[in-house]
Amino acid sequence: MTTPNNMPLFNGLPRILRYLLAVLLLSAPALAVADETQISEYRVKSAFLYNFSRFVTWPEATLQDRTEFSLCVIGTDPFGSQLDKLTGKAVHSHTLVIRRLNSLAMIDDCHLVYIGEDTTTTDILLLVRKLPVLTVSDAADFIEQGGIIQFKLVQSKVRFRINMDAANSAGLRVSSKLLSLAISVTGRH
Repeated sequence: MTTPNNMPLFNGLPRILRYLLAVLLLSAPALAVADETQISEYRVKSAFLYNFSRFVTWPEATLQDRTEFSLCVIGTDPFGSQLDKLTGKAVHSHTLVIRRLNSLAMIDDCHLVYIGEDTTTTDILLLVRKLPVLTVSDAADFIEQGGIIQFKLVQSKVRFRINMDAANSAGLRVSSKLLSLAISVTGRH
């Protein structure tokens, strides 16, 4: 019988390296499942982002003269191609476009901003505080810092919290349907 110990390919490797190689090969399926779970999570979150845009109303002047509805990502983009699939969909009679921002200079052109976890949310939230921009993030304490919608994983399911004080301050109206789906709503609505 041929075993890793007597196969020519493995003969020159120290015992610990052979062990680590075996562990790596055996754990590969588990890594693939974990990666698929991550993809599935962000597929769901991208669908939520699109639906947030449909169930939030912006002030009339905000979208009036524009043909595009801009969904922007600041910081690390965990969505990959999932978010790109939304390009061209309709949001309040406007065409949805995805923008990945490298600087905050263009943030006032955004209607919905997803803020990556690796980004300092405080500076961004101060910048858009009074602008009609829907802010969304996975970051811990995002709602407490003044963000509008925070994603939360609850028993491996994507859920979200809403900060109505921040939404009101931005001049945004959140539909009762969206509010009813949130795991928590803070502030007046």
